[in-house]
Amino acid sequence: MVMEIKASILDYLGKYEGGILVSVGLTYKDKFYNSIFYYTDNQMTINVEESMTQDIGYEIELHSDYIPLLKYLIKQCEPFENVIDQLEEIKTDNGLFQRE
Repeated sequence: MVMEIKASILDYLGKYEGGILVSVGLTYKDKFYNSIFYYTDNQMTINVEESMTQDIGYEIELHSDYIPLLKYLIKQCEPFENVIDQLEEIKTDNGLFQRE
C-alpha cells in the first residue's frame, strides 16, 4: 500500500506523563508539516499542525492513512522500554513544553 502521507522521525523530545514525545515531519501533497507522535507501552497518537488538518479537509484520524501511519511510526521508533528511562521529563508551563 502506498501512503499519501509520508513521515520521518526528527527527534526524541523527552518523556511526558508516562509516554514518549517524538518530533515527526509529515509530508502531504509535497507540503511539509511538523507533528508530535506520542507513544506509551500500549498507546499511540499523533498531533498535527492545524494547517495540515485544513489542507486535508478533516481531522487526520479520519484519513485512510492514519492507522498505517501510526503503525509505520511505532515500527521506526525505539521500543518504549528501551528509551523511556533515558529521556528527560518534559513539564508544561503555561501550555509550553519545557525540559527539566
